[in-house]
Amino acid sequence: MKTRILHVHDIPTTKCRVDARLKELDYWVTSIEAGNLDSVQRKADIIVLDVPACRLKHWLHEANVRFTLPLFWWCEERKPATAAPHDKVDGILCCGMNDNELQWSLLLGIKGFQRRLHLEREYSFLATKFEEKKLVDDAKIMLSKLKDVSETKAYEMMRTQAMNERKKLVEVAQAVLRTNSLITKNKSAPKHKQYDITP
Repeated sequence: MKTRILHVHDIPTTKCRVDARLKELDYWVTSIEAGNLDSVQRKADIIVLDVPACRLKHWLHEANVRFTLPLFWWCEERKPATAAPHDKVDGILCCGMNDNELQWSLLLGIKGFQRRLHLEREYSFLATKFEEKKLVDDAKIMLSKLKDVSETKAYEMMRTQAMNERKKLVEVAQAVLRTNSLITKNKSAPKHKQYDITP
């Protein structure tokens, strides 16, 4: 099955016809104007942004919001690069490349995208685990103060409750923190003055 490329152009490259070059390499190519990214219905395997460097960051952001695909920049810049264009660019292509170089750049970019996606998912997983551990630690400290027990004992109490209720430990920790927040709120709320209405 042919690889499907979505060719997104803003001010298209004038040096060569990007869509024609990609079709010559035996890819299915759909060309759209960058402003029409919202209306994309067709599925794609790769996105090639044919935009000037000054607008690359904007269109990369727009493409990343809508798709989880390898993103390539078709670069026609004549000035030497002074900085990396963006951390979300998986590869750079240009008119000066021969067919073999274009093919290799696309393959290496796809590999780079898969590696980037794996790292982003791993980071997200670890960040979630860190937040959960922090919640459990906060709840353990709070419970140990409330019940006047050691932190180890407080942790065991939460773990036992989680097993008994068939819940995750983090859910019990969230409940402990919520309960304590309510208790603190009620203690700090101003008491209403009571009036003696007996004759």
